[in-house]
Amino acid sequence: MMAKGGEILGCQGQSAIIIGGATALELIRREDLAPLIAYSERVSARALACKIVAPTQQQAARLLDAFGCSAPLHCVVEDTGDRRRGALRCQILRPVRQGDVIMLDRGLYLLSPELLYLQLSRGMDVAQLWMLASELTVRYGLDTRAEVSRQHIHRASAAHSKRFEEADCSLSVSEQADGDSNSLFERAPLTTPEALRTVVESAGHGPRSLSHRVASLVLGGARSPKEAQLAALLALPRRLGGRGISGMELNHVFELPRQAQVIAGRRAVEGDLYIPGIRRNIEYDSEQHHSYSEQRDRDIRKANALRAIGVDVRTVTRTQLYTWNVFNALADSLARGTVDRARPVTASLKTLQYELWHNLLVRDEERD
Repeated sequence: MMAKGGEILGCQGQSAIIIGGATALELIRREDLAPLIAYSERVSARALACKIVAPTQQQAARLLDAFGCSAPLHCVVEDTGDRRRGALRCQILRPVRQGDVIMLDRGLYLLSPELLYLQLSRGMDVAQLWMLASELTVRYGLDTRAEVSRQHIHRASAAHSKRFEEADCSLSVSEQADGDSNSLFERAPLTTPEALRTVVESAGHGPRSLSHRVASLVLGGARSPKEAQLAALLALPRRLGGRGISGMELNHVFELPRQAQVIAGRRAVEGDLYIPGIRRNIEYDSEQHHSYSEQRDRDIRKANALRAIGVDVRTVTRTQLYTWNVFNALADSLARGTVDRARPVTASLKTLQYELWHNLLVRDEERD
């Protein structure tokens, strides 16, 4: 995309510009840039022989234009200086040399997902940290640009459904696409929860820091934002507002015996949120995406096949998820048998659980 990066930047290798913050998050969300980011070389920032500097106003304007990003351009620097001017925002990130950066072009780098988590985690609460960590470790990308058309989404969804039907043993890539998502696309996870935790630790954030705790608890591999939100509400410990269901797995693959294969019409199925200890699988039904008769039939056959092998299947609909009183009762029933019931359910605990639910599903979505 930027074949003449050195010319655009006006640099000759004496300095390095590292894109971070909101601009980096915008770039990694872009479906058209996914191949560039996936196949660009990751290098150790410690190995960079040049100084990390802030771009000039002219360089910032050229970069914004080249990538089609919204202003201002967010970058990271090592030293103090003019950090807010014009279309440029620079933030000091002293641990930058302890992690990796992604080489986009000569003299131009992007913060690695791990360093981006470290940078953006400042001042975030549990809900924001969980969704950030999830977004960096999931199997989808969320392209939030306004110009992404619904027609494109429908074409991609139809094409994927066709591929799924042609290969009965394949597993769904985005059965969870929700109606309120701008555009979900398939991609490999950008990093792992373990890698996030390692960088947080190297920066001196101990186990008691919120960024470390969330990186240690987040479940990677979600296939949609709703799946990630539901995982937070159920898997986070009760002291952080969750239901404290431990050992939960996202998209667990069930290899089916012959009889269950006949029921499901395929050799393997994926559960959405699986609790191995009590063999309970929780499915999220977006209602809109799953209203199509063929998909509905697949979902029913999948549930029946899981029941045939002794798995307790529960369903959470979008309406249930977004209605607090209903979700509260449902979540309590889902957690039954998985947490220490000797601990009393107090009013303060319910307040924490409500706040997490509200922050995940109401506050942050209103901001979007």
